[in-house]
Amino acid sequence: MRFRVSRSLLVPVVLALVAVCLLPTVAPALDTKQAATFLAALQEKAASRLGDDSISEKEKEENFRKLFNENFDVPAIGQFVIGRYWRNASEADRKAFLAVFEDAMVQRFLPLLAENSSERFQIGTVTPDGNNENMALIDSRISRQQGGEPYQVRWRVREANGDFKILDIVAEGVSMAITYRSEYSAVLKSNGGQLPPLTDALREKVARGAFAPQNN
Repeated sequence: MRFRVSRSLLVPVVLALVAVCLLPTVAPALDTKQAATFLAALQEKAASRLGDDSISEKEKEENFRKLFNENFDVPAIGQFVIGRYWRNASEADRKAFLAVFEDAMVQRFLPLLAENSSERFQIGTVTPDGNNENMALIDSRISRQQGGEPYQVRWRVREANGDFKILDIVAEGVSMAITYRSEYSAVLKSNGGQLPPLTDALREKVARGAFAPQNN
């Protein structure tokens, strides 16, 4: 005996199957505990590799640069701070900017991690970013060496396939990425959107140590 399916029944069944196949895949929520572990591990590495007074300043910078590239998404941060001008920049100009931008970030943040031992660095609340399921906001407190109120620092972290990267640091309520985007946008706008003048200006600042915390 043949079993026949009427066309009136077959059409909605097929459409339902197609609809199921087209449903977006829901990514698993970011594990906030893993995010906290990532940041704690970074601080431990920084304390062990940068806190040794027996190694030279050059070695400390090399160690931090490696940590920085392993744990910060430098290309993504660089593209964000350039904003709409990134699209029209040549590949050579982008590479030159990212190289100098990395130098500036190393000069700025090496002291932040090198001078803070694990005892002075405390992780607080970790919350998923409401707009991005693969991002988390990690609050931390960094005690001052001279006493007083501790620094309040928030880290924006993104996870991809179990790998975590820092996208932004918000210190005392001020976002690093947004601040640089605003500053760089003004320079780019005054130079017709050309990237090389900004790169040259950053290179000059790095050369005179303008990004070191004691000079800010």
